[in-house]
Amino acid sequence: MPDFLLQAADYPFRDMHQQYCPNAHVGAAQLLTAFSSTAPGWADTLMAWRNRLVARFGLKTGPMQQAGALSVPEGGHIGMFRIMHLGPQLAVLGEDDSHLDFRILLSVRPEADGSRLQVETWVRPHHWGGWLYLALVLPVHWLLSKLMLRRMAQRLGESGSTGKLR
Repeated sequence: MPDFLLQAADYPFRDMHQQYCPNAHVGAAQLLTAFSSTAPGWADTLMAWRNRLVARFGLKTGPMQQAGALSVPEGGHIGMFRIMHLGPQLAVLGEDDSHLDFRILLSVRPEADGSRLQVETWVRPHHWGGWLYLALVLPVHWLLSKLMLRRMAQRLGESGSTGKLR
């Protein structure tokens, strides 16, 4: 088990969303590819605004993510998200910053006639500024994480049993 899973209690904010994906038997690499291509256009616009605002406070900035098929190794990046772990059924993205550390866990659990996709977000604020930032982004986070998970399941389900994206 990767070390970061042993530290779950160190992240006071955690949420999780699941989505069933029929006719798809996929792995973590396919989840990363689907994740990189399912953000709606308005999310990129919000991220651009976020980057302009938080850069003034010295926080990390970067693009939301890149679309398309990926072959990014552990330690590589999808936009501003560093790939911290890439296993057969679990990918962990994250970043550590001065105000908070966060992890996005993308996992897949095979079922008889498909897969159960799961997205978890863990956040560890470092001070009141991190808690304030978290409170400000939570409404968009919940909406975006549910929407992207649904889109990921739809995209992967359309690709058939191979898990390859069209």
